Amino acid sequence: MFAGRYLWWMLTGITLLMFFTLCFDYFTWLAVQLSNCVEMAGSCMPVVQFMAGTLKTAGVWIAIGILFGAALLRLSYLSLLRLWGLPVTLWFVASMPFLLFVATGERLQWAAISEALSLAFLFLASFLAYLAIPFEDDDTRPLGASTVLRGIVYAAAFYGVLAAVAEMNWLSSMVAKLLGMPALAAIIANVQPRFHEVLTLGFGNVLPGVFVLMVFIAALVLSLLPPGLVPPLRRKRVKLRQLRH
Repeated sequence: MFAGRYLWWMLTGITLLMFFTLCFDYFTWLAVQLSNCVEMAGSCMPVVQFMAGTLKTAGVWIAIGILFGAALLRLSYLSLLRLWGLPVTLWFVASMPFLLFVATGERLQWAAISEALSLAFLFLASFLAYLAIPFEDDDTRPLGASTVLRGIVYAAAFYGVLAAVAEMNWLSSMVAKLLGMPALAAIIANVQPRFHEVLTLGFGNVLPGVFVLMVFIAALVLSLLPPGLVPPLRRKRVKLRQLRH
């Protein structure tokens, strides 16, 4: 999927997500007002449950599916699916509780949104925005030609994947229910808090994760610069060795 079509599908998915998040409740209210259930007390509950529950949730899942599918197709088009398919999938999975919380919540406030905001969602949003760059127009290599920048991007993305796994509080229960492996679920439940403590460097806050996220974004932005502005580190070492000899 080339950049223009990817951007179109991403905007379509975001528009659907925003519609079901912000506007669909008004359509639910309109459906209740136009129906005859208003005249009978309690008869509107099935309509409200279907519109605000089943239909709204299905619309949110469809929007998320469009975003996920567009991301995978874009990665496949850029020959990055093998390397980035798993991180993007894990970021999507770890972002599901936040997306569903925002989409299905009522009277959300910024404090509640910021508290529910996950680090995996920020990594995901940054990388999805980066994929919208039209690399194929001028045969630019994704993630740049600099080995140093690519290494920084990979290291920061690896931290983001580990943070996503640590944020999945429901992972142990899901493993126990779907796989029927309570022993593995118990191990995951015991490891995740320690895992989170290691990633936060013992501070227990999001500052280390935010710092790595900023490094990740900065490396992605720098990878868009011309190769001459970001010379590879190996060439510098070769030049230094030549000067010494």
